[in-house]
Parts: sequence; structure tokens; C-alpha cells
Amino acid sequence: MSYAEMWDHNTHYHRYLLSQIPNRVNRSLDIGCGLGLFARKLAERSNSVDALDVDEAVLAEASGLSFDANIAYINGDFLATDLPETAYDVTVAIASLHHMNMAAALQKIRLLLRPSGKLLILGLYREKTPIDYAYSAISIPLNFVYGQWHRASTARSIKVAPTRPAQLSLKQIKKVADAIIPGYRLRRHLFWRYSLIWQKP
Repeated sequence: MSYAEMWDHNTHYHRYLLSQIPNRVNRSLDIGCGLGLFARKLAERSNSVDALDVDEAVLAEASGLSFDANIAYINGDFLATDLPETAYDVTVAIASLHHMNMAAALQKIRLLLRPSGKLLILGLYREKTPIDYAYSAISIPLNFVYGQWHRASTARSIKVAPTRPAQLSLKQIKKVADAIIPGYRLRRHLFWRYSLIWQKP
């Protein structure tokens, strides 16, 4: 089973994220690309993809798995890496923004996107409200069902990206986004995820 077919809580929403962007764009950025699963899907739609990750070992494995000439793998911390402003049609952050200061990350993303460029976030949030816990209660049995259904596709790399619990609740995430990227669309999802879609004016 290939990594491209691997199922987890993030890949479950890849199709949804792809449905939010045009079939063809010029340049894309994947923040915290990990093994490059989504970066390779972006490469099918983008003339070029910058796939950034702070973990050198995971990034090296991602590069070794990829045969896409239009993907540039970049090792670095997103907030500290020099990236071109107003250069990207699409910027994606999948399970990565909770590893950094979200306000600083959104401010930088806003600068990197071209006018009318799109931001796609699939993130984790800290459970705090009864609705949060209700979604969690539904997700637990579904997680088992999906895990069994996709058991053959859950092979893992020797190199595993670092994990970190979410620090912000959805209310806190909304407060940060309201101040920096007003006009976004935020949805709560199963499997302890939320999506945030924003198009730069």
C-alpha cells in the first residue's frame, strides 16, 4: 500500500480541501508538509509547490517518496523561513498551525498570498464546550470503524512527525482569525479537526 493511499484523520479531509481550490494554479505552499501526502496532490494542480517542514528527517523521507519535479522541499521553521511575499495562489496548513503562534502565522500567510489567493487550514482545536465533547464522542467509534476499514492503508513511516496537543479552543481560534483574516469560513469536523477557508481580497 502506498503512502498516497494512507488513511488518517488528516488525509480523510484531503478531498474536501482540494474541492476548495481551482483545478489549476501557478504556485502553492504547504506549511508543515510532513511526508508530503497533500503536497503531491497539490502538485497535480500547481505549476510549482513549496513543501515546507521543520523536521529534517521527515522531509528527507518525503523527498525520497516523491517523483514530482514541480515540488521543492524546504527544511525550516515557517515563521523564520524567508518566503516570497504575494507569491502564492494557495497556501495550505494541515495539522501544523497548532505547533506555532497562530496570530503570527496568519499574519505571515496573509503577506505570502497573492490577491484572491486562498488559505486552506485543517487544524486541531482544544475541546472545551459540550458541542466539542459531543463531536468527540461521535468520533471515537467512527475512528475505530474507519481504522478497521482502512487497516491495510495505515502503514506508517519509520520517521514520524512530532505531535503536540492543540492549545486553542475554537472560540480562541475564531478570535485570532477575526482580527487578521476577516471573512473566513470555519467548520467543525469529526476526528477532532476544524477547517478554515479564507480568500484574500
